[in-house]
Amino acid sequence: MRTCLGTISEIQDLTALALASKRHWGYDDYFIELCRAELSVSEEDVDTDSVFVVEDEIGNVVGFYLLAESPRLELRRLFVSPDVIGRGIGKVLVQDALSVAKSRGRRSLVIESDPFAESFYEHLGAELVGASQSVSTGRTLRLYEMRAEG
Repeated sequence: MRTCLGTISEIQDLTALALASKRHWGYDDYFIELCRAELSVSEEDVDTDSVFVVEDEIGNVVGFYLLAESPRLELRRLFVSPDVIGRGIGKVLVQDALSVAKSRGRRSLVIESDPFAESFYEHLGAELVGASQSVSTGRTLRLYEMRAEG
């Protein structure tokens, strides 16, 4: 496995991966359409060095995450290809995001979690710190924080 910055040429594939990963959890087409804009990767995301991908042994992208600089460093999206969910790729992505956070002088990452990902983040040591309202769906999502120190 290798993590690296995402590229402009990968934008459509990364967006498709995010949508497929979301569908994996049983969300219907209506819900996916509500989320499409929020799940899409843009040129601006890539241009600002905010998108990181993980490739398998033969160079296929099997997951990615996006970091957003705001008052806090936020892990905005983390998606793994449905055919490799459960094989440790999500953990590799989170560990890489924490490493990037530390290299940027940040002590933690904030994560707005999909309900299906809550136990994943908790298993990796994320602490529940609050809740937020999803812009695209209106549902309440839990906010977690993970320490980048150590």
